[in-house]
Amino acid sequence: MSRKIDASIYRILELDVILENILNYTVSPLGQEVLQNISFLSSASDLQHALDLTTEMRDLLHYDDPFPLYSFEDLRSFLQKADVSGAFLQPDEFVKIRSFLNIVHQVHTYLKEREDKYPLLTKKRKYLQPLPDMIKNIDRVIDSSGQIKDNASDTLRRIRQSILDKSSKIRSRLESILRRMVSDGYAQEDALTLRDGRLVIPMKEEQRAKLKGVVVDQSSSGATVFMEPLDVLEMNNELRSFHIQERHEIEKLLIRLTRQIRENNEIISSNLRLMGFIDFVAAKARFSIQLKGTPAWISKDQNFRLVEAKHPLLLLREDQKNVVPLSLSLGGDIKTLVITGPNAGGKTVAIKTIGLLAVMHQLGLHVPAKEGTTLPVFSRVFADIGDQQSIEKDLSTFSSHMMNLKNILDKTDENSLVLLDEIGSATDPSEGSALAIAILHHLTKKGCLTVATTHMGSLKLFAHEEAAIENGSMIFNHETLQPTYQFQMGIPGSSYAFEIAERFGVSPRILKMARKHVGKEHGQLDKMIQKLEEDLRKTNKLLQEADIKESKLSGLVKLYNQRYEELQKKSKEKEQQILQEAEAILKESNKLIEKTVREIREEQASKASIQKSKKEVQTQKELIQSLSQKKSERRSSPKKIEKGDWVSWPGHSGIGQVLTQSDKKGRVQVQWDHVKLTVPIMDLHKQTPPKIRSTYSMSNIQRKDVQDEVDLRGLTADEAIETVERYLGDARVTGFSSIRIIHGKGTGVLRRTISAYLKGHPQVRTSRLGNWNEGDTGVTIVELK
Repeated sequence: MSRKIDASIYRILELDVILENILNYTVSPLGQEVLQNISFLSSASDLQHALDLTTEMRDLLHYDDPFPLYSFEDLRSFLQKADVSGAFLQPDEFVKIRSFLNIVHQVHTYLKEREDKYPLLTKKRKYLQPLPDMIKNIDRVIDSSGQIKDNASDTLRRIRQSILDKSSKIRSRLESILRRMVSDGYAQEDALTLRDGRLVIPMKEEQRAKLKGVVVDQSSSGATVFMEPLDVLEMNNELRSFHIQERHEIEKLLIRLTRQIRENNEIISSNLRLMGFIDFVAAKARFSIQLKGTPAWISKDQNFRLVEAKHPLLLLREDQKNVVPLSLSLGGDIKTLVITGPNAGGKTVAIKTIGLLAVMHQLGLHVPAKEGTTLPVFSRVFADIGDQQSIEKDLSTFSSHMMNLKNILDKTDENSLVLLDEIGSATDPSEGSALAIAILHHLTKKGCLTVATTHMGSLKLFAHEEAAIENGSMIFNHETLQPTYQFQMGIPGSSYAFEIAERFGVSPRILKMARKHVGKEHGQLDKMIQKLEEDLRKTNKLLQEADIKESKLSGLVKLYNQRYEELQKKSKEKEQQILQEAEAILKESNKLIEKTVREIREEQASKASIQKSKKEVQTQKELIQSLSQKKSERRSSPKKIEKGDWVSWPGHSGIGQVLTQSDKKGRVQVQWDHVKLTVPIMDLHKQTPPKIRSTYSMSNIQRKDVQDEVDLRGLTADEAIETVERYLGDARVTGFSSIRIIHGKGTGVLRRTISAYLKGHPQVRTSRLGNWNEGDTGVTIVELK
């Protein structure tokens, strides 16, 4: 559902200026025509569709590759001409048609490639019908400058070749005759001249009898005659015949092309209408980008809410940073808003902003306001703003206002928006005030949304006492007596007439008399308003301070929770890592048990030796399995650890003895075999004193100090793996980051065995063969985790 906008709204709200700015963004007469016929959308679904289309186009233009929408002509007159039997289009008209068809093709391809990003525009794209064959047919006959190509047809090519040949012969013959005439002194010039499209010889007038031929032209002085010799007359007639043939062949080609246009007339017409609409949408989107506009939300319950809205024309005329935003809400229990405040304080700008944005919204335009702005779907928008005096109709300002107000009262309904600037003015104040109260009461009862501005004190009291009517005002700095152009809801504004007059130097005696005549009640009302304004400023300041403190507190709480979650996550990750390491070592231990038992049996060892080997490995297994209990132990209430206690450290084999008391950072020094380590006390678990030394102390590596290399030469593959396993444990406790494993070159069996063993080992970060200066392939270099 849509309808034309009331003409008065164009002028009163300056909507015509807005549309003129949008018009500048169109690239075609068709787009301009759609804009000029823009309609007021009164269906919520139609309005939402229009807003969404504009939003998609805005995003496309703002963030995507350049949209291939270029200027194109209004081709409708060409299509009408093509429909006339026997008529044919001219080459330059085909060039314009070809240009448009090319734009259609580019737009169609562009949108097709972005089908998922712009679904609404893609739906429009599906109605576009590119005509690639039509483009090829035009290109085959006409070049981009509008000239008919020589190879447009075989016949045309032959005719034009004949023209070239005949023209060459004619020139050659004329130049020969001219040379003879010049030699004899009969010719006026030594160059051929073109007259009426024909090459001629310039002869002296008195010598023209010396040349048999036809006089084609004569100079203004009469001294020179331009003659066409009889020798070339027949040749020129032949040339003229070729030109006629050329024209007839070109007409045949153009008639054939015109017939194709006629056959595709409906498709081209449809493409024109759709491209005009796309141009219109693109113009709206470009205007939205200029204003930094947003699509307002459509209210389902007639609630009206502006969030930091700005008057579009102020944004176009001034620096956007200097425009004061307007925020207000209307609807629900409040149907009418009465805005008061001093002159030049921004009341009229505010009411025009409200009306203009409401109308722009229902034209499917974005509005210059923040997200959250919510506007209803109004059935009509009425406005009585500005000086309505009409000299032509012999009406006073008040009479014109009354005519306009009668029209509003008769036609408005509960879904209307009514804007009344300076209601009740231009007549006796008491009568005007009473009339204004009655009108506002009537409109409020109707249920429409009404915004009115006034200076009248009685209207402020009326708005304060009447249900569904609310006061509002434009804030005025009572210290500097300067407007701030900021709106505040719920508090009426003072006119500050006496204060402003005093500032401009009006006599105190006059002001005293004026205040006396105003009356006590009026003075008390102004004082009440000023006190309310002051209280509101203080309240707002306290609220701002509270918001800042709440924001800081919220930030600290958020930071605390974030840090706590990070610590929890790291703790869980470390525990998981330790469990994985323990499981890997346990797996290797099981392998060691099976291998040891197998070897002993193969060597036919006694049962006693088998039991002894199993016991040794079981000791290692039980020690590793104890790591899996670390999570519950870590989170349970730890036993107090003191100097001399024996402790375990998750992730490290064996147990160590605490050598010192805890330092300020909660760390103690622990003796692990031959190594002293400083460890956080929270990571340690108290253990019973050992009866035997750690498995690692029983290692074949019985050196007092662990070295950073181990020699495996002479060992079997299984002995080498067992030695490396024990050595890795010693190396880790010692704190080495890298070690050397010497296995020699030999047959390469040890090298391959060790390389396979190290792959995936939980303690090994990387392993590689040594460089030439590190032992070459006889050594493996291991980087430890």
